[in-house]
Amino acid sequence: MTDTALRTNLATHAAKLHAVSPQQPGVEVPHRRPLIAELPFAARIGIAAALGLLGYFGVFGHAIADAAAGSRATPLVVVPLLMVLIATGYRRPSRGVGDSESDWIIAAFVGVASFTAIYLLTQRMPTLSSLWHLQSLGFVVWFACLLAVLLGARHVVRMWKLWVFAVCCATPLPFLLAASALGGSDDAVALLAAGVGAVAVFLASETVRWGPRLLATAGCFVLAAVVVVSLDAYTGLFAAVIVGGGILPVATVVVLHRATATTGDEADPSAPRLPRLSPVSVAVLAVIAIALAVVNYPAARPADVPVVTADWAARAGLGAPTVYPFITRTLGADATLVRYSLPGAAGKPAAAVDVMSSPNRAALDDLTGAVWYPSASPVEYRPAPTAADAPPGARVVHSNADAATYGDDQHWYAVTWDWHAASAYQRVTVIVSQAFDGRDMPPAPAPLSLVDTSVRPALWTTRQQPHVDGEVDPAVINRADRLTRQLVRSAEVVGAPTR
Repeated sequence: MTDTALRTNLATHAAKLHAVSPQQPGVEVPHRRPLIAELPFAARIGIAAALGLLGYFGVFGHAIADAAAGSRATPLVVVPLLMVLIATGYRRPSRGVGDSESDWIIAAFVGVASFTAIYLLTQRMPTLSSLWHLQSLGFVVWFACLLAVLLGARHVVRMWKLWVFAVCCATPLPFLLAASALGGSDDAVALLAAGVGAVAVFLASETVRWGPRLLATAGCFVLAAVVVVSLDAYTGLFAAVIVGGGILPVATVVVLHRATATTGDEADPSAPRLPRLSPVSVAVLAVIAIALAVVNYPAARPADVPVVTADWAARAGLGAPTVYPFITRTLGADATLVRYSLPGAAGKPAAAVDVMSSPNRAALDDLTGAVWYPSASPVEYRPAPTAADAPPGARVVHSNADAATYGDDQHWYAVTWDWHAASAYQRVTVIVSQAFDGRDMPPAPAPLSLVDTSVRPALWTTRQQPHVDGEVDPAVINRADRLTRQLVRSAEVVGAPTR
């Protein structure tokens, strides 16, 4: 064998040995940790959840405190958890070429436009915005922007069912109106919360076959309904909703996915992958989350209310009241709403005193921005002038008689405040008609509706109507101020402010 042939055989044999045994026997190959650019789906959802809650921890912390105090808008507490749960159902990456720069551009454009719209609406209609808690919609926008960067814009568009769910459930008013339509009892609120959790289970099971999916949804609703109704009788709505509307749906989805998973679910190398991430992107998102946390830091809690004598209405000589039972559907079975009518005369506008009572102040605070009287255009609460000598925190609100379009429109001026009498918190409203003949009584309070709190204001806004409060005749204001002073004198504060 020639030297050349010998060298060739040796080289070939060495190459084979190198290919078969790249490392020494008994030496383990260390597993490479996944880079941030290749983070799995679960880790990205975890980052989105953490940064989303970081930016709005003040808003949801305030909601948790209100729910613990007795607020009837308790599902707000579990909505972030349910949103994350639904997002976990969209594990399959979107097909198509991913472009991180395009995802950033889309997220920035949608985020800036949405936050600007929320800010402008809040400034244009602050009273209605506070009733809707529009600030909570910012969390939906922020979570969508996070997922657009972490999972891709196409992936976020595929989650359109999640965004419909979030818009419907992120603010308390739709839930309160739905609970009112169901009767307004604590059981109705608890069952509605169970229904919200069941809907989240259905949406989070996007990849599961219809049979197991529907069975899990129905089973979750039935079990949650039993749990929330049972717990409500012993622990109250807060704990009942946490368990039945939050923990149980999560457990149902986990069990469902494990039960329907198959051994052939290994990753397909040819399947589309999630977009690559960079540490800079995650760092920028963290900085934005911190900035949002500072911007959304909650305002101070409502001021304490004074304690007054329980018989202040009788001491003021208000007479027999008219009862409006619809309030129990909104504030609960223990709530009452009565009106004391004060007829007018020529040159003396007719007036009324409306008293809304509930042993649960948090339920009253849920509807601090509610206007219970008709108006052709959105009206705004303003701090009461010092000349009214009203209790601390009093506000005034009135319709715009200058913009009257129909002769039978009822226009009014109202002063409202809160205090604590006997075992109930009361929201007292002195309302005066703007008609000087004294024959037209102020309009009666009416239940809230989705049309009056959303459709009509939206139509008014789209017409680009200028927001003008209008002028109120001094005689009407003086009439309201005199009645306010009369009630305050009759109430005789007997205790320190309390919550």
